[in-house]
Amino acid sequence: MTHIIFDEQRIELEEGQTVLSALLERDHDIANSCRVGVCQSCLLQAVDGEVPESAQVGLKDTLKVQGYFLACSCKPETPLHVVKANDTDLYHSATVIEHELLGSDILRLRLKPEHMFEYRAGQFVTLWKTQSLGRSYSLASVAELDDSLELHIRRIPGGQLSNWLHDEVKVGNSLQLQSATGNCFYIPGSAEQKILLAGTGTGLAPLIGIARDALRQRHSGEIHLIHGTVQKEDLYLHQTLLDMAKQNEQFHYYANVLRLNEQQVPDNANSIIRSLPLEQQVTEIAVQPAEWKAYLCGDESIVNSLKKKLFISGFNMKNIYTDPFVISTDV
Repeated sequence: MTHIIFDEQRIELEEGQTVLSALLERDHDIANSCRVGVCQSCLLQAVDGEVPESAQVGLKDTLKVQGYFLACSCKPETPLHVVKANDTDLYHSATVIEHELLGSDILRLRLKPEHMFEYRAGQFVTLWKTQSLGRSYSLASVAELDDSLELHIRRIPGGQLSNWLHDEVKVGNSLQLQSATGNCFYIPGSAEQKILLAGTGTGLAPLIGIARDALRQRHSGEIHLIHGTVQKEDLYLHQTLLDMAKQNEQFHYYANVLRLNEQQVPDNANSIIRSLPLEQQVTEIAVQPAEWKAYLCGDESIVNSLKKKLFISGFNMKNIYTDPFVISTDV
């Protein structure tokens, strides 16, 4: 057993207990969301003591050297003196310049950062309503092509943050966001390699960003994007993707709709819109796995299932990049 010092209090940790768990048990208001080390909303700073390497996975070097760590992943072996993160190190102000519904429950939010904001298309940022209520959203924009950040936000029934963004946030409002993070982005250097982009729901946001970035960097290999939805009405940006396919011969777009009525069932297997298991479609497209790189985004269970399917089919794990959406039920 060891302990932490927080807010001038000594807090004993049970064997294997995380810093976040210990603080929440004692009713400290600590920002958190996914609790699996992905969203980085629970960042704290150690001003004394040794931070385990496992608690800094995915953080920028500039944050690591300052003692920042993920409270949900931190299981210290020796005492730590912990303080809340410095807002000026982590947070950025951005103005809402567009607030547009792309469907019945999908909001396109475009933000103009107050200062230079570095990111890679496909990464994600965390938006904050309060110091303890935040949610991560993937970027559909491309820094070199767009003058704003673009996020696609699905309304979650009962969700505090998504409903606030849909109903109360307006053009001209200023929002707080955390630095971009995530490893799901286009990496140049293999311009002829085939790319598979597959995702569900608003998992389309990072995929369309990655596709646009690859095309911007003159990727010559085939790029195949599959957007999976429950019903046809959920295919937001459908026409945009059709236009991208017309304008770029190496880009191919498919819509995978789980529930099609009789009038919507395609006449042939070459139709853009198909209704078959998403796992089946990705393996039908990527028939020679060694030649492909895959990006999988969206619902966590579907992403994990697709990753397993691609690995079994012959994909090299180092060529599979994932961004599973870990949904917190209260945001």
